[in-house]
Amino acid sequence: MILSDLGARVIKIEPPGGDPLRHSNAIMFAAMNRGKESIVLDLKTDIDRDLLCQLAVDSDIVLEGSRPGVAKRLGADYDTLSDVNPGIVYCSISGFGQSGPWKNRPGHDLNYLALSGYLSMQASIQGGRPSPPAVLISDLTSGLYAAISVLAAMTARSTTERGAFIDLSMTDSVISLMGLEISGTDQDEAVKKPNVTFIPTYGVFTCADGKWLSLGIVHEDHFWNRFCAVAGLVDLADWDFEKRLAQPDQVLAALEERIATKIADEWERLLLDQDVPVAVIRDFAEIFDQSQFQFRGMFHEIDGNRFVAQPMKFSTASLAPSSGPPSIDEHREAIISSIDAS
Repeated sequence: MILSDLGARVIKIEPPGGDPLRHSNAIMFAAMNRGKESIVLDLKTDIDRDLLCQLAVDSDIVLEGSRPGVAKRLGADYDTLSDVNPGIVYCSISGFGQSGPWKNRPGHDLNYLALSGYLSMQASIQGGRPSPPAVLISDLTSGLYAAISVLAAMTARSTTERGAFIDLSMTDSVISLMGLEISGTDQDEAVKKPNVTFIPTYGVFTCADGKWLSLGIVHEDHFWNRFCAVAGLVDLADWDFEKRLAQPDQVLAALEERIATKIADEWERLLLDQDVPVAVIRDFAEIFDQSQFQFRGMFHEIDGNRFVAQPMKFSTASLAPSSGPPSIDEHREAIISSIDAS
């Protein structure tokens, strides 16, 4: 989808009957497949395997997401397709990668988060109980790495004239997100608290109206001094970062007690007026009306579907979503015609 938004022609190869996600979760399917073309190929037949190879001749990039060995059995693997197009860039995304003792192990996003250590780390700030995150972290992260990787390989191809095979593990993708935490440990020491969440002035607090306020003060004494001036915490105003870290319980108790005295919107107004990093926690129903997101064109309605735009804005072109998801096999004639034309 990212590549499509960036201007690539993306052809989605679907099995007979279509992508199962079409039938199990139409909203998710639409969100993940906007801007793509669709053709159904039965790769268990010789005729459709040959059709795939013909498609590969003029293709730059292939992305596949099956377990190791499946693409080879279907004649859709890198060796097969690079025989007809040596310059092809081929990225295989799988749960654990194409190698290692876990390569054939089944799994979904939650399992990859569990095995990577992410859920354990998250539990350290959730009272000790791990729980599924609200977004599919490994799915999304591996998609981002796939986009980065294939574009890097395309850039390299412009000088080497060679394609590449990219082996991308979803579990490894999650581990890569925790480089900051992992780098601060050794083999005998577990990650006890992630990044800055151990800092008492960096967290969420309940306000008088029951809403939550996020306070984002890390090491910056100037932010702390301004907060204390607004909140009336005179006794703590001269505490520098080291002292705040040394007495977290006292700082946290003072924050919880004081923030509970005003409603969330009032705190946000008062603190932003003094340039303190703070924000009321908003739900989905509220974000669509936020002027910032509207100004940057983050949401688009197409054929009854709401889509989120890419976060980067190019000076040379619009990356706004331009079309919704394809119907099953919608572009067969156009795709076949393009093969015949080449």
